[in-house]
Amino acid sequence: MLVKSRNIFAVLFLFSTVVQAEQGCPDGLYPGGAAPGQICVPIPGYGLGGNAQAQPPRWATRWGAIATDDGSTGGGILGQSEALSSRRQAENAALSDCRSKGGNNCALVQAYHDQCIAVAWGRSRPYSVSAENSKVASELALAKCGQSDQACGIYYTGCSYPERVQ
Repeated sequence: MLVKSRNIFAVLFLFSTVVQAEQGCPDGLYPGGAAPGQICVPIPGYGLGGNAQAQPPRWATRWGAIATDDGSTGGGILGQSEALSSRRQAENAALSDCRSKGGNNCALVQAYHDQCIAVAWGRSRPYSVSAENSKVASELALAKCGQSDQACGIYYTGCSYPERVQ
């Protein structure tokens, strides 16, 4: 009986493989990657704290606004705000910026969120358009201005993209 046990042990030993530990990687990571040296790579589907489901990122809306005084000084004044957490804050900041530049009759032109804005100014007044990026907003603002005004040019562009909070 002792000989059979030794034979079984010898057979098991021959067919065994070397087992390696995770080599110092924190939870949710395993050793790997193509870089020279040892790096730790995330385990697919393994979330923070050992959860099997990772939480999707959360985004906070960011607001911007444009205010103008297009007649009191002859050349036009533009006040702007970007990346604020509420519409009210953005509008108040744009009006305040317009007044701080010498505007006496500042009026809100447009508030926008999670995108970009462009202001084209022609001979008579400003034209603002918001879009997914500055390039598209600029093209649309110039087209809008050109429909009813002359000598249109981009006066301002700005963006208020959402901010990742998690």
